[in-house]
Amino acid sequence: MNRHLAAHIAPFALAVWLFAGATTLHAQPAPEPAVKENVAKENAAEAQTLKAAEAKLAALAKEVESGKPTAQVSSKKAGKKAAKATLKKHGKGAKAGKNGTGKGKGGVTVKAKVLERRMTQAEVQGVLAGSRDFAGADLSGLNLTGYDLTGAKFNRANLHSVNLERADLSETDLELADLTGANLCGASLNQARIRGTRLAGAKLDGAMWTDKTICRAGSVGNCIE
Repeated sequence: MNRHLAAHIAPFALAVWLFAGATTLHAQPAPEPAVKENVAKENAAEAQTLKAAEAKLAALAKEVESGKPTAQVSSKKAGKKAAKATLKKHGKGAKAGKNGTGKGKGGVTVKAKVLERRMTQAEVQGVLAGSRDFAGADLSGLNLTGYDLTGAKFNRANLHSVNLERADLSETDLELADLTGANLCGASLNQARIRGTRLAGAKLDGAMWTDKTICRAGSVGNCIE
């Protein structure tokens, strides 16, 4: 009889054990909020990584279409910015074109005419190759023997004691210029503008005056016919 009862109880006990196990599995606590937050962060990080990868692929595709690498384009932009910064640093002096210009450091064009100090021989030649404008400049004491200065502007320029022997000053603008003590022997002043020009002590022996008159020997300060 005990065996017969045990045969009936065993299946029932097994069913109760399985039911209890299933209940325990279903009764497991839900994930804590911290776990959910970590999962959300991981998902966000993966999404960001995927977005970055898509952006790189898009940039590569654009490079292939344009035929120019992104790095090359960035380099050109950087070069333009550097050039603008250099021009800004030089200010008004960094002008190209007609105003007597020359090449400075870095290939930046700078104005050759100098107003705050006496010009050098090389600077004079630079201006002559360009605008020929010496208005207000200081050329005092320079040796310009035999120079071709035709049509140059010397108004208000300081030409004190400058050596202009045999120089060609035809059609130059010498208004209000200071030629005190200058050597103009044999120089040509044909059609030059000399209104208000200071010629005290200037040597004019053999010089051609504005009206093509040849100044006699001993002409100092003015032309003796």
